Amino acid sequence: MKKIIVAGAGHGGLVAAAYLAKEGFDITVFEKKQENELGYDQFDSVHLDGFELAGLRVPEEYKVKRTGITFVIPGTDIPPVNQGVSDDRYNVEIDRKALYRYLIAPAKEAGVNFRFGCEVFSPIIFGSRVCGIKTSDGDFYADMVIDACGLYSPVRSALPEAFGVQNSITGTDIMRTYRAFYKRNAETGESEHKYVVSLLPGEFCGIMWAITKDTEVDILIASMTRPLSDEDIAEKTEMLKNANPVIGEFIRGGRVADIPVRAPLGMLVADGYAAIGDAAFMTVPLKGSGVGYSMRAGKILAETVIADENGFYTRETLWKYQTQYYDQMGFGATLIAVIKNELPFLAQDDLEYFFRENIITPDLLESFGNEAKFSKIISSIGLKELREKARKVVGHPYVRSVLLRTGKNITRAVVLRQSLKDKYETKSAAKWIASYNGFLEGMLREAQDEKETAEIDN
Repeated sequence: MKKIIVAGAGHGGLVAAAYLAKEGFDITVFEKKQENELGYDQFDSVHLDGFELAGLRVPEEYKVKRTGITFVIPGTDIPPVNQGVSDDRYNVEIDRKALYRYLIAPAKEAGVNFRFGCEVFSPIIFGSRVCGIKTSDGDFYADMVIDACGLYSPVRSALPEAFGVQNSITGTDIMRTYRAFYKRNAETGESEHKYVVSLLPGEFCGIMWAITKDTEVDILIASMTRPLSDEDIAEKTEMLKNANPVIGEFIRGGRVADIPVRAPLGMLVADGYAAIGDAAFMTVPLKGSGVGYSMRAGKILAETVIADENGFYTRETLWKYQTQYYDQMGFGATLIAVIKNELPFLAQDDLEYFFRENIITPDLLESFGNEAKFSKIISSIGLKELREKARKVVGHPYVRSVLLRTGKNITRAVVLRQSLKDKYETKSAAKWIASYNGFLEGMLREAQDEKETAEIDN
């Protein structure tokens, strides 16, 4: 019986664990928190297709029609822009603690072993292979380690550079977030907009949201450029309250956390190792939501492991997990990252221009939560159409340069996708990973250089 360790109780790791245990694998999940400590005291909306494509059935009471987002730019006369949402699109609204119970129960039933209260410190490596983990309860060995330890995974961060798996991320690839829940003011009546996202360009570079529920209002404050200070949180909360009178007294929450907002890892696997969820940066780059991506990835990973009849779990046999993830989700996330990487360098008047000139449309905003639709829309635009749009915005040279650069980077991303080979070959894989990582780093560098040049010229 093949033994597999899941390091961390991430959502994708739990899905993979349940699938593998059903097939007779010896699976143990190591998690530093106790079971009753998992999850946060908050409700989240996860796209229904994330559950369905992961092969998970969802109770009907969790299914709700998706609410369109209303985007606003505070301090401007730009009217609110309502995101278009198809009538047949559904979300799963579920408490994070309930979500963990929902994922852990079938895993236990399938035979997964759990070691709660056991902290993972680092991988155990023999030669070029991960063969176990060091923990607070001692060393444990296995045929493979699935890394579901999150953004700051101690497993991934300790892998040798020669493995080709990126150790860490910094800067604008991390969103610093504050999340809290407030009582809903019944006196204000029904809100015209249930889900309002405020875009905050410039130095803060982030977003705020206010989501109105039956009895409470869910608020979020997030920045891509700096840690959130108490002053930031107080100031932005007051802004939200002034713009949304429905927000009443504080109820709970107030959690501050970092989430990845970038394209996924260039290399998801190594001999005896696979990263999943936040450990592999599997989120929507514009908002950091990753539960749906992670659960779908869990099924793909389990199917890849099961297909390795020899049980070697090498780069070669695990490569299918990487290519399928990119085909189904990763490429769409990379295209979204093309747009996200421009945001830290946009001033308020730049962002206003995008909305005034209808460059950002409701259909495009809807696609931010649907990687397949986003890929289709962006890929269909192409460099030629973006050049045409750029010609129309003659009054704003910097916006024009952003459009041209975006078109070029979309083209580069499409070429990268096409060059990712289905079969693992050491040289071609190393070349692709270097090109992919260089592409992500180059996007940020080009945007930063362009902005600095524009500021000097002005």
